[in-house]
Amino acid sequence: MEEYTVNQKITTELKDFLQELGYPFDSISGLLDSSMMDKYLNAKWIKNSHVFQVLDKEATDKQLLACSDVQNFYQFVPPYFAALSSKNGIQAISRLATYQQLIGPIEMGRFKEGENLRIHIRYLDQYRKFSRFSLLVDQISLVSLIRAGTDKNINPVSIGSKYKYGSKINSYLGIKGQNSLDNYLVFRKRDLEQPFITKNDVMWNFIEPGLKKYIKKLNINPPISAVVQNTLFKLIAGGNFQLKDVANELSISSRTLQRWLQNEGTTFKKQLSIVQKILAQNLLQDKTLNTAEVSFLVGFNSVASFYKAFKKWSGLTVREYRLQKILQSNSINAI
Repeated sequence: MEEYTVNQKITTELKDFLQELGYPFDSISGLLDSSMMDKYLNAKWIKNSHVFQVLDKEATDKQLLACSDVQNFYQFVPPYFAALSSKNGIQAISRLATYQQLIGPIEMGRFKEGENLRIHIRYLDQYRKFSRFSLLVDQISLVSLIRAGTDKNINPVSIGSKYKYGSKINSYLGIKGQNSLDNYLVFRKRDLEQPFITKNDVMWNFIEPGLKKYIKKLNINPPISAVVQNTLFKLIAGGNFQLKDVANELSISSRTLQRWLQNEGTTFKKQLSIVQKILAQNLLQDKTLNTAEVSFLVGFNSVASFYKAFKKWSGLTVREYRLQKILQSNSINAI
């Protein structure tokens, strides 16, 4: 009986919060159904593709920004609460990546890029996969998290996705969001190393066992190919991303990893090509990086080999691809 009363109270608070944001409740009546709300309290937002479709259509960028403010929701979302208890942004993002399953499930690929850290968000469920609202909330929440933890107006280096970033969002970010085939968010490592004023080791020690317990209950088993891709995102920039390196990272033998991938109808070589292609296509859209730098960051020892691989992946030369992206960007800006 007490548990129901607590859930009812949280439901009321969350309803009030959404109402303050000015959502058109008549359009999302399911969101107001308390029996449904109670069911979805383990997620940041409801696990229902229809609701995300409505939010994509109805929510303004002002409301989207309000939903991205960690100060508004972190007390409802244990992973964000844990992240704010971290010593700095690097640890916060690491903790958030570990426990994102509680609010997704989501995978956050992270890899070093010179003096920067690049973050890629990947959804393991179908609810958020094609939602602008969901992806932008998750991206902007990371910016909000770093700012809340440091109490400094830290801006990302770059951000991009296939969705439009409105003027209010660009103003909040301090940079212009880019149109991209894939999503990414880049921070300076020195900004992420700024100490968190919200650091709380006692609170972390208190909530960590509970988070681990929740993760165990979820029993989420993504395809091994997804796990390999996520691992490669982290390893490629460091230069150690061979089959044995990924197997070691996953604490299994190379033979076992090969067998598991074979059972899914794929190979390590195919998964490596997929990740390198994604990285290359995104990095080549960064005008500050020359082709040699992109080649190195994607894991090639020679620019010539990179040119050949990229032509095979995309059917375009590097120059043709970059020119295409420039023309697309100019067209979007003109609109």
